[in-house]
Parts: sequence; C-alpha cells; structure tokens
Amino acid sequence: MLARREWLQNEGGSKRRPYNIMAAVKGRKSRHTDCTNHREVAVPGLATFNCRSNSRVTVTVCRGGDSPRPLLTRLPKVTERGWLPVSGCVKAVKKYEPTLKELCEKVLSFKIAYDDVAEQIEDLAYFECSNGDTQYAVSELERLTNFFEGFQNKNEEISSDLAEVCLLIGQICQYSAIFDKSIDWINKSIVVDDQNPVAYHSLALSYQSIGDTKAASRSLEQEIIVAPGNYYTYLLLADIYEKNKEHCEFEGVLKRLLERDHENIQGLHKLICFYECSSSGLDVEFLRRRLLSRTLNLNRIEALIRAYHLCCQSSYREAIEFLDSFSSAAPDVSIVHLANAHIYGLMGQFSRKRFELSLFKKKNQGREEMMGMKLNEFASIFGSEAAQNIRQRLSVVHPVSL
Repeated sequence: MLARREWLQNEGGSKRRPYNIMAAVKGRKSRHTDCTNHREVAVPGLATFNCRSNSRVTVTVCRGGDSPRPLLTRLPKVTERGWLPVSGCVKAVKKYEPTLKELCEKVLSFKIAYDDVAEQIEDLAYFECSNGDTQYAVSELERLTNFFEGFQNKNEEISSDLAEVCLLIGQICQYSAIFDKSIDWINKSIVVDDQNPVAYHSLALSYQSIGDTKAASRSLEQEIIVAPGNYYTYLLLADIYEKNKEHCEFEGVLKRLLERDHENIQGLHKLICFYECSSSGLDVEFLRRRLLSRTLNLNRIEALIRAYHLCCQSSYREAIEFLDSFSSAAPDVSIVHLANAHIYGLMGQFSRKRFELSLFKKKNQGREEMMGMKLNEFASIFGSEAAQNIRQRLSVVHPVSL
C-alpha cells in the first residue's frame, strides 16, 4: 500500500486531471466529499479516487496534528482508480472560480485587462440574470463603464472596452425584458462605436419587442450599411416592411439581397410570392427556376420552400422524392412529414397522408406546443389554408410505433 501511495505521488505529474473523491470505510456506508461546498470527510481507512467529475481538485491529507499537505494533483492516465491508506482527513478543494464582482475588481485595479476576461464576465453576468439577479449584474457592469468613461484621453482599446460593456448591459436588460434600459444602453454603445453591426441588430430586436417597428427597421438598415454581408438581416427587415405594408421598401430590400446572393432561396421565395399576390403581371417563372436550381446544402426551411415551388409546378412526385432524400440525411427533422402529408393529399393518396401525420406526431411525442410551432412554420411557407387542413387531420390521427 505504501508503495502504491508513493507511485501515485511520483507519477502524478504537474498537469491536473478532473476527478471526484469517494471516502470508503470498510464496514461503513461510503460517503462522497462535496467538491462544491468543500466538505471534509474523516477517513480512518481507505480513500478511493474516482475519475468522473469535471471539477479540478487537489487532495490534502491531515495526519493528527500535522498541517495539510498536497497528496497528488491527478491520477495517472493509465488508470481510472487509485487507492491510498490514510488516517485523518481527506479534503477535496474545487478549483477556484472568481465571482463577477471579483473579476470586475481585478479590471478596476488594473490587475487584468478587460479583454482577457470579457467572456468570463459575460457568462457570469448572464448566470446572475438567470438566477433573477439582473440588478446586481447590471450594477457590477456599470462600475466598469464608469471606470472606462473616467479616462481623459481614451485610446482605441479603452473605447472598444467601453462599447462592449455598454452593449453587454443592453443585451442583459433585453434578456431580462427590461427593454427601455436595453435601448438606452445599446444606444450608448453605438455612440462610442458606430461600426458594430451587433449593436444595431440588438437595438432592432429591443425596438421590435416594444412594438416600435419603424425604429427597428431604421436600426436594421444601419446594420446593413455597416455589414452588408449579413443576409439574415435583409430577410428580417423584409418581414418588418411586409408587416407594415411598405411594399416598395419590401421589394427593394429583397432586390438588394439578391444582388449580393443570387440564389438566396428565402429571398427568392418572398419575392415570388410578392409578385404573385400583386397586380404587377410579372412572370415569376424565371425566378422560380433560379430557386429550383438549388438542390444541395439546404437547411430545413430552404428544403420546404423548394418542395413548395415544385408543387406550384404540379411536380408532386419530384417534391416527394426530394423531401425523402433530404429526410434521409436529416431524419430528426419532423416538419418534413407535414410537407409530405400535404403533398400526398394533393395527389389523393390519403392513407399515405395519414401515415406521414402519424410519423410527425410520433416524432414530436404528441406534444401540442412542439407540434404547434412546426405547424406555424409550415404555414409560413405553404399557407394558412394548407396548415389548417393539416391541423384538423392531425387531431384525429394516432402516432405510429417506429
């Protein structure tokens, strides 16, 4: 046993490995040390070390009146279990993790640069918000903004840090549904750094949350000026213009998107539907051919859009084959079964339609909320009438056994 102890100590090395400690005493119930609360467990017999925790710990052994001393820093790679006879106390000490307040203090006292701990501070701030302590997180971050604002001659690095902290406060307030403060803080960030597209996008989301779509569209337009390659922003902006019935702006933003990305399926789909519903008399078949030319590397929404436009050409069998091919590569995408059910209904194959709806219900475990979300997504492409037909039929089918 003694040799085993010495071997563990000699082979431990300096690099630590995560593990838990289980104090096992022969004839007694085993007890685990709690690495979170730093409990100490008296062990007059055998201590067993199990490699199964993400906590990095250091083991110390107390022998009578002796002061604690490190026993080993990790277990050897060749084994997952080591043992050691001890008489005294085994203590598991979790690797120290600073709090949000402590990290902010280090930045304020010039012990560490903000950029070096920015991700940690963000994670800790969101952690406090998720625990209902948004005010505490904001107050700590406000100390950083006051600190950076106090510099007389701000260099680029300090200005960047100030803008980042202001944006983080705005996003935290947005996360906590405090939208008025979110807007104020994000605007402060933009004043310091007006070339950050993330700030404009976050600002638009906060404006949308309070129903100010005009201000949201202005923020997204500014984002496009700063970062014209953010294609998702064009689509989001088009949705706002469509909702506000600003048809010229809606058409314009989609044309700008397609100038940069000629085969953007969602942009083509929105523009085709717009022309079909308007009285412009434009032939949309050229745009549809461009859309259908895309067959590879499609996401879920793009695959459904392509299937929809195949149906517009009455190419039902081709649409089914395409969706089957897509589903084989992404079997967990259950919304494909809604599209299949709709297409089989158009083909008059109602038993296949029922089977596809049963598969859909099975994959969503019959949960109304999950199915409702996917039905709404289906409706956004195939239309509300098709979705209503599917919804009525779905209510009477039973999930199949897979």
